[in-house]
Amino acid sequence: MPRAITEACNWLGPGIASSGRWIYQLSRADIAEIDAALEFGKARGMGLADLTKENFPLPAFQARIDTMLDEIETGLGIYLLRGFPALNYGKGDLRHICWGIGLYCGQAVSQSKRGDLLGDVRDIGTPADGPTFRGYTSSGELTYHSDAADITALFCLRAAKKGGLSRIVSLPAIHDEILATRPDLLEALYEPCHWGRQGNELPGQSPYYTQPIFGTANGLFAGRYTRTHIRTAELSGTQPPPTEAQIEGFRLMDEIAANPAFHVSMMFEPGDMQFLNNHLTLHTRTAFTDHAEPDLKRHLLRLWFSPANSRELPESFKPFFGDTSPGAKRGGFPGHEDGMVFETGDLPN
Repeated sequence: MPRAITEACNWLGPGIASSGRWIYQLSRADIAEIDAALEFGKARGMGLADLTKENFPLPAFQARIDTMLDEIETGLGIYLLRGFPALNYGKGDLRHICWGIGLYCGQAVSQSKRGDLLGDVRDIGTPADGPTFRGYTSSGELTYHSDAADITALFCLRAAKKGGLSRIVSLPAIHDEILATRPDLLEALYEPCHWGRQGNELPGQSPYYTQPIFGTANGLFAGRYTRTHIRTAELSGTQPPPTEAQIEGFRLMDEIAANPAFHVSMMFEPGDMQFLNNHLTLHTRTAFTDHAEPDLKRHLLRLWFSPANSRELPESFKPFFGDTSPGAKRGGFPGHEDGMVFETGDLPN
């Protein structure tokens, strides 16, 4: 029988909403150091593919990043860097800054079969259905989900005219609420179900794989839940559907996540950089209305990465992540061609 999760990542939203534990306001010295790192690389003609820690130097701010990574892995599983004056910079420089900070966080993994390492979260009119749907290219409300990597970082360049509220919920808190109220469903969520790769499978690779929602490795919890990807396999007609207990468990997970007693909400401001541990949290975004002017439209940059201090994952997570050992580079959707891509194109996938 599954047990309650006692890690610090088991939290309720109202209890951490304004906590300085995960919200860090950048100081003037922090901003000056990031700006100097930008200019250091630009003065040497460095493109994003050329950037290294050596030519994006953050000698003092690196300690803050290390503190953040520890909190993301062994603490709450979330972190927010707030206060960078993004509106004072062009989008090219902001892309440079996002990638530069990411170099100190871990190894970036691809976010689609195109191989994009630095993704653009913006509305390009993607229909909200079909086996290749990716929510980050639409403006509609998203379901609670985990991204397909250890850590997600979102850097806000421009906010929406209206809406686009970010909500985060603790997966261990959902797990323990099910344990307390419907323990009969919890064991089913430790059993594998079928997922779709959303059109990002490699040549010769199956479009589907199996993975449970919950698991443990060396006493540490790990979870992952993206209902749209499970539904892709379910609707394929070729994969076994989830069991009735699993489907009921998914519904209960959705209900708990949507309960304000469980999730924490934040509105992105330009310059915010949000970090999420995808094994410990789910996140969503409400629908948004954009500005008419193209330069003012909601625009976030996204990184997926594997940090050096990541936890071991359950063996049952291996069909997707491949390497489950701690600190491994894992997850993402491997690009089908060589090269590094730093901008999401105008067509999904």
